[in-house]
Amino acid sequence: MVNEQDHSPKSRLSPEVAAALRDALKQWVDRAGSSDSLLGDALHTAAREARDNGIRAEELLVTLKTTWFEVGGAPNAPHASSPNHKRLDELVTACIKAYYG
Repeated sequence: MVNEQDHSPKSRLSPEVAAALRDALKQWVDRAGSSDSLLGDALHTAAREARDNGIRAEELLVTLKTTWFEVGGAPNAPHASSPNHKRLDELVTACIKAYYG
């Protein structure tokens, strides 16, 4: 049997970094306490590891959005003014800043 490797961006982040990002994002989605700095730290760590491992910003964004939906973030709302759409936009912007910052 051929062992197919997962070549998705998520598989290229270390398990520790992926777990930290997931936990921070879950807290941020749930608004449990002061999680903005926790999410910021997790995004910076993930972005640093992504750059070091040759993961492009676009691939990291795919991982981030996938994780967002997995932890209960709402799908893109049809109206750009909806709160969920604004939160996802905020998350994408923070990820891009962490990657290129």
